[in-house]
Amino acid sequence: MLTKTTTFLVIMVIAFVFFFAGCSKSSKDGNAQSMRYIVTSDTILSGMVAALLPPNRYSVEAMLPPGQCPGHYDVKLSDIEKMKRAALTLSFKGIPFMNKTVLEVRAQLLVDAEDRNWMVPDSYIYGLSLLADGLSKHFPEDRDEIMRRKNDAIREVRAEANTLTEKINKRGGIGKPVIASSMQKQTLHWMGFHVVGEYGRPEAISAREVVQLSKIGKDQRVIAVVDNLQSGPDTGKGIAEALGVPHIILTNFPSEEGYLVTLGENVNKMLSAVVQK
Repeated sequence: MLTKTTTFLVIMVIAFVFFFAGCSKSSKDGNAQSMRYIVTSDTILSGMVAALLPPNRYSVEAMLPPGQCPGHYDVKLSDIEKMKRAALTLSFKGIPFMNKTVLEVRAQLLVDAEDRNWMVPDSYIYGLSLLADGLSKHFPEDRDEIMRRKNDAIREVRAEANTLTEKINKRGGIGKPVIASSMQKQTLHWMGFHVVGEYGRPEAISAREVVQLSKIGKDQRVIAVVDNLQSGPDTGKGIAEALGVPHIILTNFPSEEGYLVTLGENVNKMLSAVVQK
């Protein structure tokens, strides 16, 4: 038989267990409720924002799939719903599909790319600083952590960029001539390749331009023709076939693997052309 004292102690222990279990659940529920949802126009911005904001308090998602052209993307009802519940929406200025949803945005941060290709490491670093300042204004309570995370991200990008450029130099890629989509010109210059001819979107390139570029490619002994995945992956394929050189497709947006992995994949694709040539 339990004594009155023992019974009292058992009741108290059970009460404490339920009390702390309830506190734990409330704490977890509170954390879930305090998570802020951020929507970005694309994977460049989503990757940067995810790197800058503390992951235990923010959830980040991109609207545009990485392989799709911003100019040809059709906004879905699910996209509008995402923007309605987002604490903040980030977008590059001038993206057409974002103009259609601006009325659904609670708070928005517009970013001016300033004609930079943000896949280029120096421009990516510029973007990290720009976004860190913007995010700090929207979420001042997290400013110190945002700035700390910015510095960490910049160091990581610089280190990987230096490793990749050394790799290109060792493989003999520096100064090699290529013909490319204008969308990839800045990235190729960063890699050290020499863009001797460029072209625009597939709907804008003419037969006469193809002939001219083929002649340039032959005269300059280009090692590859480089297309941009999002604007038209087969635009330069005919030129490459005419010249008998590799046709390479690079991306202007990070894949699901992230910016640094995608940057490395772009570099490796170009080095494969150097090896083949």
